[in-house]
Amino acid sequence: MGKISFATLQKKYPGMYVLMDKPDGKIVAASGDLKKAFKEAGEKGYELPAVQFVPSKGLKIYEVSLRKN
Repeated sequence: MGKISFATLQKKYPGMYVLMDKPDGKIVAASGDLKKAFKEAGEKGYELPAVQFVPSKGLKIYEVSLRKN
């Protein structure tokens, strides 16, 4: 399965958190409630999925990487 375009995500999951098995990977859960999405992913065996918030169409996205020094 190839990478899903961001435009496709905006059409299908506007205003939702999308959890994937790996960055740009297979979608394992999606919800407007992050806690609910993590619970669903955990029930499917994905304890630490990659998370992306998909805003409504027309909004700009900024990606931030956090790491512990």
